[in-house]
Amino acid sequence: MTRLPTLGSVMALAAIMAVGCTRATPAPASVPTTHAGTTTPQIASPADPDGVGPTDPSGADPEAVAAAVGFVARWARPQLEASRWLAALRPRAVPAYAALLATVEPANVPATKVTGRGQVVAATPTHAAVDVPTDTEVLRVICVHDGRRWLIATVGVREEATAR
Repeated sequence: MTRLPTLGSVMALAAIMAVGCTRATPAPASVPTTHAGTTTPQIASPADPDGVGPTDPSGADPEAVAAAVGFVARWARPQLEASRWLAALRPRAVPAYAALLATVEPANVPATKVTGRGQVVAATPTHAAVDVPTDTEVLRVICVHDGRRWLIATVGVREEATAR
């Protein structure tokens, strides 16, 4: 039987992945940063938590949404044997996330299907946050473009849904 990762190991991996997806030395959200002689205030928001922007969801690549929804559809199959489940997800995930997925027991995945369309909540040319509804919860899927295609960096429960 495959062991589930501890909360600490999941949080540590999430922190490592977050550092890899942002600037090397991020400024606090309220501190202005200077780039080539200009000063730009960094303003964090729920759609742009690191304040890097731009995050215009209307200009998002539709392929990012397709990648997110397709990934969740493959993820939400708790009846599959672990090796088959992972084989369907691994090519669609960044390597670090694929390694984390290798520690998951599919039977513990609560969702069994996607129940609606994905909705982009933040986007840049290389990153997209997409909310994907399932039969148990709305998932926030973080997609990154590797220069050829969209890959999944993380999947988690949308924070706004859990705050209610």
